[in-house]
Amino acid sequence: MLGDEPVTSAYARNAEYWIEIVRERLDPYQARLTDPALLELLGNCGGSTVLDAGCGEGYLSRELVRRGAAHVYGVDTCEEFIVAARTHADHRPDSSTFRRADVAALPLADNSIDVIIANRLPNGIAGPERRFAEFARVLRPSGRMLLLGMHPCFYAARTERGSAGTVFAVDAYFGVRTVEQRFEVAGRVSPAPSVQSFYSLEAYLGMITAAGFAITRLLEPHPTDELREQDPWWDEHFVRPLFLLLECVPHRT
Repeated sequence: MLGDEPVTSAYARNAEYWIEIVRERLDPYQARLTDPALLELLGNCGGSTVLDAGCGEGYLSRELVRRGAAHVYGVDTCEEFIVAARTHADHRPDSSTFRRADVAALPLADNSIDVIIANRLPNGIAGPERRFAEFARVLRPSGRMLLLGMHPCFYAARTERGSAGTVFAVDAYFGVRTVEQRFEVAGRVSPAPSVQSFYSLEAYLGMITAAGFAITRLLEPHPTDELREQDPWWDEHFVRPLFLLLECVPHRT
């Protein structure tokens, strides 16, 4: 089994569910919040060679090709996702390559990538720091890395969320929090619980900088006042920061 077995197994069991959610654009967090924030930070990717780390069924890779990327390499440990990406009607084999692979053991040459994007890639359970060492290996010295994930300071399973903004105990925060939960999107519940681990902000950023990166932007995508006015759903479902978006570059001494 490639990657962390509990994470990969959960995605395999939920593959059909997530493919449907993504292709029908049912997740408001993705469609109206995280994708716009990520793509705005990315800016012009024309002519770039891009790694889509944890590519899922390939929707972001296809969007990057539409935006002019020279070539996109999508990797994921879930075979079902890779098959879905390769067989999508809009897949262009001349501009994108999908491989079943671990982000901690990338099938790519050193210094071969201009931009790395890890879009809601689950945090690793075993040796989470290894992915950042691999990202540093394949990224060109002039390149950059964008990391969008669940916020390590505020995200927790529903069963861990308390009242008055209390999410979890401080001692749990500074340890390793492995969250297993089913997701519900547009009234549809995932067949199996998803699994990932969370680390303190100190530990998470420490893994990135230890791999040789400097963090150049830190953003917390959140609904604007206009978005809240348009849809009161956000007032109920976004009561604390849920996402963390980082831009990183190789540290230049």
